Amino acid sequence: MSSMQSIMIISPERWDMHTVSKHHYAMLLARRGAAVFFLNPPDDSCNGISIVNVDGYPGLRVVSAPKVASGLRFYPGILRCWLERLWLSHFEKTVGKKIDTIWLFENSRFFDMRFAGGRLKIYHQVDLNQEFNPEIAAMTADICFCTTDIIKQRLLSFNSRVYKIHHGLPEVKNGKSLTNDQVSRFDRNVPHAIYIGNLDMMYLDAELLVSVVNKFIDVQFHFVGGYSENGVLKRLSDNLPNAIWWGRVDSALIPKILDYADILLVLYKADHYKDQASPHKFMEYLASGKVIVATYTEEYIDKRHLLEMVVNSKEFSERFGKVINNLSFYNSEEKQRERISFANDNTYSKQLYRVISHLQQHGLLL
Repeated sequence: MSSMQSIMIISPERWDMHTVSKHHYAMLLARRGAAVFFLNPPDDSCNGISIVNVDGYPGLRVVSAPKVASGLRFYPGILRCWLERLWLSHFEKTVGKKIDTIWLFENSRFFDMRFAGGRLKIYHQVDLNQEFNPEIAAMTADICFCTTDIIKQRLLSFNSRVYKIHHGLPEVKNGKSLTNDQVSRFDRNVPHAIYIGNLDMMYLDAELLVSVVNKFIDVQFHFVGGYSENGVLKRLSDNLPNAIWWGRVDSALIPKILDYADILLVLYKADHYKDQASPHKFMEYLASGKVIVATYTEEYIDKRHLLEMVVNSKEFSERFGKVINNLSFYNSEEKQRERISFANDNTYSKQLYRVISHLQQHGLLL
């Protein structure tokens, strides 16, 4: 990759302490010498284009800006593309640099990638439920990447250059540690089960999770992630003595928290299994080495050795009980090595290498 490359990453998620795939690719690209502009979701409180440097990454800047135009998605395609092309030209004049690559991680804006003209156009869909305009995004991209076979099969109808690349394992090493108060939440006399993620997410099977918390009163359950006081899970489990609520934490602390886990949880509603066929949290879970008990997760159907997955959610509680009563077997050194090895083969550095390799197959340069 040329160190002179200028790359704009268009993200549906803001740059904040919660980092997922697009954030990690941005950091890696900047570390490799590219000039990276990470475009936040529209912010109409901005007066024009705002650009902020990211500490520790000299080539990485976070961009905030209002909508290109109100109601733009309803405009005729030609007019919409012309306005977006005009916005990009204005942006380049603002930063004094030509953008070489547009890396699009969403399909609700800038989805007709023809606005980028002759620049390299990458469409990267990580979630099936990003379904505003995936067809147009795929059709107008030079190449597409995705995280599941379900998404791949859908996009292949619109672009022959579609490649599946798993979510990656973050490689953030910043020396952060848990506070004494946080460490004290782990009573070593009892097993600890941890769920990490958005605790208000519609796909989370809150009822199933609460039934497990109620049934296994000798297990401490840790809920790590953002939540609201009137969320379903919070309302159902707020008074349970074995439920510990962490709230949102810095992504860099997740591996530290997982070090204290005995068992990790994935619980999604059965009718949404396709939307959550490959959760982002899996790589960090696997990197901890600890056993995962999961509801049906399609991308891991051929990797059953890496987790304890039930096909029917009604079997989840029984499987959890089996695992919690045999932790020395499920968290044996051999099993932990296997999980860690899989995660280490999917670090974001290796995923970026795979992206670049697929680009090169088609004579495309990043």
